[in-house]
Amino acid sequence: MQRAGKKTVLKKNILLHSADKDLVKSLSILMQDQYEIVATETVDQLVNQRGNTCISVLVVDLERSIPALLAEFEQRRFEHRDAPIIVLYAFRQGQPEWEKKIRQLASQVLYKPVQIEEILEAVSAESSLQKERQKV
Repeated sequence: MQRAGKKTVLKKNILLHSADKDLVKSLSILMQDQYEIVATETVDQLVNQRGNTCISVLVVDLERSIPALLAEFEQRRFEHRDAPIIVLYAFRQGQPEWEKKIRQLASQVLYKPVQIEEILEAVSAESSLQKERQKV
């Protein structure tokens, strides 16, 4: 007698980038049931994930290394990497050029302090939009 097997649902891969280990841990725990999580702490680790074509959405905490991260976003766009980028950012009044560049390169910008629920909603929305784009 055969048992009915469970249907395997493939989870989307989310890349979480932050030097804040507590933020990554919290988001990973909250998202692990719906998504596979890839976490990076340094810009070099993030760059090494550029070739990972399984990444559906990037969630990037722009806390440190902002110029290097913006350069990485530009490189991803240049290489036609389609994964949307959600940026968590603390507004800096003295850096209007960063603000402009972030707005150009990110799919969504969530200003700190940001609630975890806002991040989860943004990831869900970007995942849904990406799924729709792939159908077209």
